[in-house]
Amino acid sequence: RWGTPEALVALYNRLIPPGHPPVTRLSPKRRDKARRYLKTFPDEHFWRGAFSATRVSSFLQGRRNGTDHTSFRGDFDWLLSTGKDGTENAVKAQEGKYND
Repeated sequence: RWGTPEALVALYNRLIPPGHPPVTRLSPKRRDKARRYLKTFPDEHFWRGAFSATRVSSFLQGRRNGTDHTSFRGDFDWLLSTGKDGTENAVKAQEGKYND
């Protein structure tokens, strides 16, 4: 059923590219964060775009690291957080900011 943290994790795991870190545990903090983000962005289409962005971004896949981004990957936790500019990372990914 769409709209649950479990459904969000299942969608993420289905859409990420091979080799990208899947979510294997939905901890209480992850569950709470997923609920908050789903409340703000309830549309499944939005999340499809955000998660699919990892397929078309060498940066999000960790293949184009900057000096302050060593070992970085745009994983589930990063997508469900806010960037230094105050904008949700999922929004920026969904809008194509990190696409090659």
